[in-house]
Amino acid sequence: MDVISSGDVTQCENKKALGRLLSLVPIGVILPGANVLKSPKRYHESVLPLRVLLFAAILFAAIPAQSATVLVLRFHNNSQYSDLNWVGESISGTLEQEYGQAGQIALDRDARANGMQRLSLNPDANFTKATMIRLGRSLDAEYLVFGTYDIKLTPGSSALKDSSIQLTAHFIDLRKLHNGPDISEAGKLADLSRFKEHLAWESLKYIDPQSAPPLDRFMAPRKLTRLEAEESYTRGLLATDYDQRQKWLLLAANLDSGFIAPAYELGRLYLDRKDYRQAVRWLLRVPPADPRYPDARFYLGLSAYGVADFTSATKYFREVSKIMPLNEVYNNLAAAEDQLNQPAALADFRRALDGDPNDPVYLFNLGAALLRSNSFDEAVKRLDAASDSAPSDREIQDLLARAQDRVVNPPGGKPLAPARLKLKLDTVAFRQLKAMLQPKG
Repeated sequence: MDVISSGDVTQCENKKALGRLLSLVPIGVILPGANVLKSPKRYHESVLPLRVLLFAAILFAAIPAQSATVLVLRFHNNSQYSDLNWVGESISGTLEQEYGQAGQIALDRDARANGMQRLSLNPDANFTKATMIRLGRSLDAEYLVFGTYDIKLTPGSSALKDSSIQLTAHFIDLRKLHNGPDISEAGKLADLSRFKEHLAWESLKYIDPQSAPPLDRFMAPRKLTRLEAEESYTRGLLATDYDQRQKWLLLAANLDSGFIAPAYELGRLYLDRKDYRQAVRWLLRVPPADPRYPDARFYLGLSAYGVADFTSATKYFREVSKIMPLNEVYNNLAAAEDQLNQPAALADFRRALDGDPNDPVYLFNLGAALLRSNSFDEAVKRLDAASDSAPSDREIQDLLARAQDRVVNPPGGKPLAPARLKLKLDTVAFRQLKAMLQPKG
């Protein structure tokens, strides 16, 4: 049996979180009037506190205060109907969505899956409480939400949509290793959307009472989704085959045009398949109030870049940079700017590298941009560092040779090599870091 005790909560978590913080803070950021020591050995020590302070200010402005990190596990199906396993994923998905909408940091399906993979856990297993706590701790969650549901057919009916459902959610405060309340909902399966929303509202009153709006406003009719659309969407999420995933998501979107979740997932799906115009079509449906909006704009930037619409790509990436000033955003913004021959490209490539000085993508992109501007000495330095990370990369070697030979490039020319983009946006880590810096009330 898994065993965990309160003694497992150590200073290691703070060190790990601080390490993530420093990886995001641009090294070159200095507050106005700062007295920076000239010695390279002392530079990092003198600039580090200023980096943290300035980045903290950015964090406070970008994310609502008092956020808690919440891990929601798939609810377990206690009924005899295995075909209704999708309901458990649907419940957890709605809770994640509503927590995010209320300003909390809801770990998404990818984060949950990565955590389970690291701990070699089977996603379909019925975990012990100790295992769930260990998983939550590994993901730096502050609250753990899990639960069960049971479904029974109405007497005289054979249709599952006419059945009744009873679901119960359990909560653990992982900071104090203290059990929270048990919250139950019951009624017709056809009203699943209403029960999930009410459960989200009740649980928000426990996680953060100040973030729970009045019930009548929270339960707005526009937030309720048809059962058939919820089932199709969730089956699409769970599908491992691309064609099946696309079929289910399209069905969900067509069944309920106001259901934003399938539009976002379809945009991601088409982007993965390099169908960029379709990706743009679906991602544009995600409204600013949706917690997935920064992610959607980031993937819109990638989609626009994919069809060589660099002006739109620049617009989308710049918008995201004002919400989530992350290294990958600055890198992609600079790549789009570089295609437009905008002077800001070089500065944004530097911002990306400042946040992660050893990333080979950032080293390559900055080195190529420096070479294009005939800054040969620094180009050699950056490309040589990139070469150390990827010694067999022919493109890096070719550019490095040009820089070493000081081959002059005419002004206003095209990029010497295609910029390398970052394809994922880690907004969860950003939100967690903000929550770590924000004093709790």
